[in-house]
Amino acid sequence: MAQFRPAGFSDEDTDSDDYGFYEKPVRTYIPVQNEKKKMENRLQDAILNGNLNEVEDIITYDLHNGVNVKLDSGWTPLMHACFHAQEDIVKMLLEKGADPNLHADSMTSAMAACSNSGANDSTIYNIISLLIEKGCLLNIGDKFGQTPLMRAISNGRTAVVQLLLDKNVNVEMRDQQGWTAMFWAVHHNQPNIVEILIQRGARLKEVDRSGRTPLEIANLHDYQDILNIVNKHLNKNVDLDNNQKKYIFNQVASWHDFYPGLKNGQRPNYVSEIPNLLYGMNCERLTQLFMDSGMDLRTFLLLEEKDMINLGVEMPYERQRLRQGLRNFHMRGWKLNAVAGLYAKKSNEYSVVDCLTTLGTHLYQMYILEATLQYTLREYNRIQNQIKYEPPDSPLIFRLKAAAKKFQININSIRKETAILRNLLAKVSKSNPQPADLIKEKTAKDVAVSYLKEVVVVCTAALLVYNAKNFVVNILRK
Repeated sequence: MAQFRPAGFSDEDTDSDDYGFYEKPVRTYIPVQNEKKKMENRLQDAILNGNLNEVEDIITYDLHNGVNVKLDSGWTPLMHACFHAQEDIVKMLLEKGADPNLHADSMTSAMAACSNSGANDSTIYNIISLLIEKGCLLNIGDKFGQTPLMRAISNGRTAVVQLLLDKNVNVEMRDQQGWTAMFWAVHHNQPNIVEILIQRGARLKEVDRSGRTPLEIANLHDYQDILNIVNKHLNKNVDLDNNQKKYIFNQVASWHDFYPGLKNGQRPNYVSEIPNLLYGMNCERLTQLFMDSGMDLRTFLLLEEKDMINLGVEMPYERQRLRQGLRNFHMRGWKLNAVAGLYAKKSNEYSVVDCLTTLGTHLYQMYILEATLQYTLREYNRIQNQIKYEPPDSPLIFRLKAAAKKFQININSIRKETAILRNLLAKVSKSNPQPADLIKEKTAKDVAVSYLKEVVVVCTAALLVYNAKNFVVNILRK
């Protein structure tokens, strides 16, 4: 674009303010960025030095109460205050509305406080307590998967660890290398914290991504105190496992034990299967709790979050395992061999044991199917509003219809098998005597009645002999 000199000026004018097309004027003012950086430096220095009044003035007048502003470092003033363990400043910022859950590169204020290794324990404890009061998240990891609990463990903050555990943090959360809180306590040689974690249900037999257990890591570092603690509790867990085996691998004394409840004239409740399912869900620690509750298998298979809480399952990760385990159980497919009847054996002769086994198996299958059907209907009702707006040609609708049809076919197959088995049992009962297995054990009443009958028979026989003897004697006398 052509440049035009204002009227009244010439090229010879040396005092001209025309700097030409390519020349720039020299700026004599300080850029805004520099002012902002100076303010941030002053704020960070004030936080580091614990100058509460200066921090409050900068927040009020320079930041206009923008207490959640992210500084050039990416951290908020609250994160800086937590990291430098400035309790009074943390309290002031929280009172002004600082958000404890704002993060920078996945680092939160709680993680920053637990990362401090120089302050005294009581200060860090008070800061974490203040953050918890404002609803800070505890079950959260940074970009490396490290949680506030792991950072507190690495710095030996025993009181803080107990505080976090009292808030039901997940002790089984893992970082990128597959370490749980137990691995961190072992690696950093914190025997007291190891004991605390064990008492809170932390698992000792977990492995990391390299296939190592906490015991192996303790051996690697030669931490004798840790080794003694871990070995002691591992041996104790063996005893606990043996106690649990009385539920899981209980001995079968008679055929009645295959169908619990039937001996007392009740419907089978299959309560003995609950420990097996808990064992498969890595929740065997809860075996005693569930067995003492007296619930049957159907109630267990239909457990919800609120039911687990009411029962006393306090750890969130255990409730998550239970929910996922129950979902996997209901979604598992059955093989044909699992539901095949007597006709699948291709035999013309069936023993009573064969008939009873098949009958009991189908009874168990129907019990499970009923529970799965209730579970499916319950989950379907929860998403019914979402399905309602699906178009008729939606793949989801087709899958639901196909699943429902398959479910109905399986139920009808079991009904057919039940009818066949009923006819077979009717034939067996007519052509065979009562099996010895079905003879009930005599009760004290039965024994007493039998004894009285024997006494009556003996007395009657004696009376007949006596009468016969008298009759013969009288005849001979005549």
